[in-house]
Amino acid sequence: MARAAPRIEESGELPRDVLHDLDEHGCLSLAADRRYGGGGLALPELLRTLRRLARADASVAWNVMVWAQSHITMARLPIDTYEKVLGPGPGVPVSATSAGDGTVSGTSAGLTLTGSWRFASAVRHAQWLLLHCRVADGATERPSGVLVPRSAVTIEPDWQVLGLRGTGSDTVHAHDVPVTSGDLYALEGHLSAAATSHSLLPVRPSFALHTAAVALGTARGALDCLITPRTGAVRSERAPDPVRAYELGEVASRLDTALAGLKQQAHSAWRSVTRVTEPSAPEIPAAAMAASAVQAVRTAVDTALWCFQAAGSAALYDRSPVQRRLRDTLAIAQHANVRPSHFGVFGEAISGAPPGPGP
Repeated sequence: MARAAPRIEESGELPRDVLHDLDEHGCLSLAADRRYGGGGLALPELLRTLRRLARADASVAWNVMVWAQSHITMARLPIDTYEKVLGPGPGVPVSATSAGDGTVSGTSAGLTLTGSWRFASAVRHAQWLLLHCRVADGATERPSGVLVPRSAVTIEPDWQVLGLRGTGSDTVHAHDVPVTSGDLYALEGHLSAAATSHSLLPVRPSFALHTAAVALGTARGALDCLITPRTGAVRSERAPDPVRAYELGEVASRLDTALAGLKQQAHSAWRSVTRVTEPSAPEIPAAAMAASAVQAVRTAVDTALWCFQAAGSAALYDRSPVQRRLRDTLAIAQHANVRPSHFGVFGEAISGAPPGPGP
């Protein structure tokens, strides 16, 4: 996978052979229930897999993360719709994005969807899309999600960006796309028979943990470039610099500490949802999960930046694996699920202050 990273970045999407390998290893359905042929990974195992993939290439890990999150989200669809999507098998690529706006409204011919959404990762390979929208209900509108086939939308290939270049996260547009009530799903609450323990976790905080796992794996890959010759990084033949050795030890220690915090949150949250019988029973510190994810991403960016600086002028070239990993961590840090404002929510939670506006 690491050998394919330059090719992935240059093409702006996952090449077909990489996608085939991921499908062969079940990476298109890691979080789907085993009853439907999915991997059924627990949260700690999912994070570990994302870190390992990101250590080789962040774009690969990001798309695998999106596919996992799509399966978690699809468990809110009516079960017959869910099974329709998985008819060909669990390895059906499903893209998802909440970064946009669309409206489902009724006409004499039925319901239609119109809107635009950015950051639809892996959409070029997807067969289906999950999109956030508003459903017109008389004079009011309610938030919802909607499932549409990729063939029904227009893809705008505008993914010319700083990092995560290989994710193909294009913009999609829908204009009067026919949908049915069975294609709609509640963003909270209702779960279908396809739900797993992932479905009981708070959505944004748990997805933030996924994002942080990709960031930490990417940062670890940046460190690999400095300490592992086979990655292609230039190493000095001189005796080790004591100052540089100290800095490396400090950076690696901070990365390990952030990873330990992420693991603790993941294990704690997973125990909470696997020890209960009712969906409303678990009490999960969502603010702590989100804050831990933000801290992990911040540490990942700091680590990748240090690696970039330590690599010297050779890292200025786009082909540098160190530079690519820095750009990838910077792109990851821009995601809404890991905004620094989550620290404020966590601070209010532990101080007992009335909660302020959400992030």
